[in-house]
Amino acid sequence: MELRKKKGAFAGSSMKRKAVSSRNERLQRPVGSLRPGKKRNLSKFALRSSPRTSINWKLWGELAGREDALHYPKPEDGIQRKWVNSLWLERLKQKPFDNRTWKHYWDAVKGYLTGYSLVSGINIKEWMLLPTDRTVSVVISVMNEETTVMNVLHQLQRMPLKEIIVVVNGSGDSTFQKVRKGSNAIVVHYPEPLGYDVGRAIGSKLTGADIVVYVDGDMTIAAEQLIPFIAAIDRGADVALNHISPYLKTYAHWDAVSKVKKLINVSLSRPDLGVDSLTAVPHALSRKALDTIGTEHLMVPPKAQALALAKGLVVTAPWSVDVITTNRVNQHNAGAHNSVSDMIIGDHIEALHAVQKLGGERLSFIDLIRKRSYLA
Repeated sequence: MELRKKKGAFAGSSMKRKAVSSRNERLQRPVGSLRPGKKRNLSKFALRSSPRTSINWKLWGELAGREDALHYPKPEDGIQRKWVNSLWLERLKQKPFDNRTWKHYWDAVKGYLTGYSLVSGINIKEWMLLPTDRTVSVVISVMNEETTVMNVLHQLQRMPLKEIIVVVNGSGDSTFQKVRKGSNAIVVHYPEPLGYDVGRAIGSKLTGADIVVYVDGDMTIAAEQLIPFIAAIDRGADVALNHISPYLKTYAHWDAVSKVKKLINVSLSRPDLGVDSLTAVPHALSRKALDTIGTEHLMVPPKAQALALAKGLVVTAPWSVDVITTNRVNQHNAGAHNSVSDMIIGDHIEALHAVQKLGGERLSFIDLIRKRSYLA
């Protein structure tokens, strides 16, 4: 009897550990790895398990930073971030992080910046380095966000970006003045409101970067949390979505918007994406995706996502950022039938209509039972 009790207790604890660890495994994918969808498209992006390691990545990074600061000249003002990032990329070639978790990457970068700062005398400890030599831009659409937008910009300015494009969309407060005076961002100002997501489309049209990241002006996301989306595009994805599905409750408690997001993904043969959608930030797009989808379709994010899937672009959800509990609630998005949810549901209907034009009314679902010809 005692042995059976021990066995039962052990089995129960094992199941609990498995349940707790399953989500952590999803959030600790290797650097640059992609979530598999259709095997024929993403077989070469198969996930690898992260091996156990005793390496102190922060210490490794600090030693590397010290060496680079000693052997290379100090960068000139104005190109410091790009210069240090180029040195960092050379270090990545020597010791790739393909099989490491993002925490290892962040620790290594922090150590590298600390070591470089101590030797060079340049205080760059707060920066965040990119795992790519491709150009990266960020697009933000803001409206009446004077209290939060500077915190958002502070995180973005930690990275060696090509540009930050802020589209001020009919603000009635001092958002425009704060962004213009307090940052080096490219600011596009529209006195009148343009409507949801129009600013993202405008910003996308203005940038020529290889990788474009999208965030909101009312939600501060640490620069570290944006790195997995950038890396996913660098490693071959065209669309990198925020994997918000783990933050939802059971299906019985889903709202209408979550259900229609799932409907789009299932209808386009990507049930693995769950409710992951271009309606949620942060996300990133490749230059190929922008050219294939068309920047004008970004005004309706579900439509842009549906077109990306229908046209065979590589769509993945490489990382999870909790934007559900931190989402700002206001009079427009609160309640069961609010104006924002009604608009988003309408956007998904428009998305289905767009892909039906490309793939037929039934999309990927076959119809072998009905003899429609008899009524023709």
